[in-house]
Amino acid sequence: MGNEENKISDESDSRFRASGREAIKENVAVAFESARHQLSVYSPRLEPAYFNQSRVIDALAKLCAGGRPNKVRILVDRGDETIRSNGRVTNLAQRLSDFIELRQLGESGDVPSDTVVVIDRDGYLHQPDSEKAECIIDFSATHEVGALSKRFEQLWERSEPVAGLHVLGLAR
Repeated sequence: MGNEENKISDESDSRFRASGREAIKENVAVAFESARHQLSVYSPRLEPAYFNQSRVIDALAKLCAGGRPNKVRILVDRGDETIRSNGRVTNLAQRLSDFIELRQLGESGDVPSDTVVVIDRDGYLHQPDSEKAECIIDFSATHEVGALSKRFEQLWERSEPVAGLHVLGLAR
């Protein structure tokens, strides 16, 4: 991994392809910073290097400070692992539970291997294989966002609260 090339290439004015862990880390931060009202995130494993970074946490806090109807929904395969490895995200989700929901997939069904961040129904970041350091980010992709949002909603419907997220066990 130390020798992988980090690069971002323009495919259009609003669409970029990134490869390499540092390039993905940068694009995740940019995606979160560009959100104005809503973020929907699915990742089988919320990669701490990408999501538990200061820029992402600051962007989440700023988005939530905008008040209602701003909303962040984060969906993972295993919530216990997310709590252990993403302390900043977990802490923010606990403190701002009116704005940030962290849930995990239920036991039934397949677990997708990709990571998706849907930004305000306008743009997205898609890492087709969470194990490979390659992603696409597009800030003006209404058609693709519709399909990704629909898929996210289907996953969200079968999700459940993350046990242990709320200290007193008072999850929604």
